[in-house]
Amino acid sequence: MLLCYSTASGQFALAALSFFIIPLGLEFGWSRGDILFSTALLTMSQALVTPIVGRIIDRFGSKEVLMPSILLFGLLLAAIPLFISEIWHIYIIYLMMGSLACGSTAIPYLRIVGSWFNKNRGLAFGIAMSGGGLGFAYMPPLLQYMIDNHGWRSGFYVLAAIIIFIAFPLIAIVVRNTPSQMGLLPDGEVQKADDKIIPQEKAPKITLSELLQEKLIWHLYAIFVLLTFCLYGLMANFAPLLIDRGMETGSAALVVSTLGITVICSRVGIGYLLDKFFAPKVAMVCVIFSAIGIALLAAGAIGMAAFVAALFIGVSIGAEFDLLAYLTSRYFGMKSFGLIYGILFTGFLLGVSAGPFVFGAVFDHFGSYFIILTISSLLLIVIAGLMALLPKYKNI
Repeated sequence: MLLCYSTASGQFALAALSFFIIPLGLEFGWSRGDILFSTALLTMSQALVTPIVGRIIDRFGSKEVLMPSILLFGLLLAAIPLFISEIWHIYIIYLMMGSLACGSTAIPYLRIVGSWFNKNRGLAFGIAMSGGGLGFAYMPPLLQYMIDNHGWRSGFYVLAAIIIFIAFPLIAIVVRNTPSQMGLLPDGEVQKADDKIIPQEKAPKITLSELLQEKLIWHLYAIFVLLTFCLYGLMANFAPLLIDRGMETGSAALVVSTLGITVICSRVGIGYLLDKFFAPKVAMVCVIFSAIGIALLAAGAIGMAAFVAALFIGVSIGAEFDLLAYLTSRYFGMKSFGLIYGILFTGFLLGVSAGPFVFGAVFDHFGSYFIILTISSLLLIVIAGLMALLPKYKNI
């Protein structure tokens, strides 16, 4: 599952586009803001479809949604070098990725993991979601090598091949929706006993109208909109930002890859800490680290300082998926996990939609990322304050 999730759209469509910005601009004359608007279309369409997909997953199961979605995602990536010649072509393809292949995102993976684990759910979420860090780690150097040596089109082809010929068969063979499919209970229990069933799992389903009346859902929504705006706005512009400052393309890719390796480590480590400590306090520390990392970039970090900034920022990117899933399960239970996570994920995606485009547009206007990096660093301090106001868990 970890390897399969490494190919999700956050890595292979959104972050990967960072490496195509300069070659696409050179060949077609498109601005960075124009190119990065495609990521906004991807994430906005995902935001609209995700709650529906979450409800479908709750009803029919994760694997039934995941398999066709991931296959379609791979085919759409392969279509980009074959068909694009105008900017609106890539817009259409990214829009299709977000709407038709939405089931290849984190929700089905997290729904499966949440069904299998309860006692160490934070750690389990962290291990599964570290696949995102794995993708961020191996994708940049592989993609940059293909672009430098075989042209930008080969980069899209290799991404599509990994999805279609590695991730898709693994999902078909390995993934199981629930422990009951193997005669087990969560955490590997083989005896059904009432005292081993966690109250969360008995919780009634929450309706959409009830959910929208919860103040907590809007508090969490605001946190994830702002957090992902800052982090993913930077992610989509990280490589060109460093190249603009004079770093070699290979070195810039290595910095981005370092961020990915940090995400792998932090997702597992933070997942473990979520089981031991109150999750919002853990998140506050992670967000403050990212505020420092982005402040370093605003100050002009390059070379070794850029690697340090990547390490600091990777801590928060390593926390966001774990935190979103963990807080959803602890505040609201698992019965309606797909729906509730889907609603919160729309906030996540709203920030992801706006961030890359705004970062790119600010660069196009001012010729520098300084202003948007400074604003993002300050916003992360505000987010840490919002984390401190979160209440105690309801379901434990």
